[in-house]
Amino acid sequence: MSVIWKFCIILFFLFPSLVSAGETIEVQGSPEDLNVKLLAILNKLDPDFYSEEKTRGFVYRYRNRWSNPFDFNIYIGKVSKTSPDSILRVESPRTGQERMWKQIFEQELLQKDPGPGAVKLGTKSHIISQGLNLVTPMASVGYNSWNSPLFSGRDTFVSMAIYFLTDLILVGGAYYYAESNLPNKNIWDNLANQKGPGNVWDSPNAVGIFTALAVSRTIRAFDAWEDTSAHNKAAQFNWSFRF
Repeated sequence: MSVIWKFCIILFFLFPSLVSAGETIEVQGSPEDLNVKLLAILNKLDPDFYSEEKTRGFVYRYRNRWSNPFDFNIYIGKVSKTSPDSILRVESPRTGQERMWKQIFEQELLQKDPGPGAVKLGTKSHIISQGLNLVTPMASVGYNSWNSPLFSGRDTFVSMAIYFLTDLILVGGAYYYAESNLPNKNIWDNLANQKGPGNVWDSPNAVGIFTALAVSRTIRAFDAWEDTSAHNKAAQFNWSFRF
């Protein structure tokens, strides 16, 4: 699971009203038949997933492995004890991914037209995403979220806010520490009228500022790879999406 979305999960627990309930569709046929069709879709997108034994009352449950760029919990169960039909539920830390999966399943399993306003995806560049990350992680998030079903407006806002606060706290703290620990001139320097350290960059702790900058950019480097890879995998197929 991407690192930044673990922070998002924590944020969602702190603010329960923001937690998404997941996306659900009903499909004609037994859970066993639906399971075969679902496995075909998941293997087509990325085979790096596994079956989870703890199904939470469903018949089947699948989760992505850490190296899979997608982030999901997918469940298959029965609509009711008396119904012959099945239910498919997808959950993700991102509402965008939940909606993306629902649209894929509707087109693949229900043969449902995506409707007006749906568009096919173009590919995104790893180089651009990683390059923007070096400037600021927020710019990389903005690039990856633009015209991508992987992000909702809330996903974009939360991710940008987390990176902004991470930079503000870590870099601001490192700057304050370095500035507070500027070396003082000794008595001999004063007698010789030597110039003392003029700014924070003369502090021996100034390297901490660059270390703090590297923290959020290192985390975003992994997230940017996942975002770009997942988007480009979805763009390989003839699906259309509403954003």
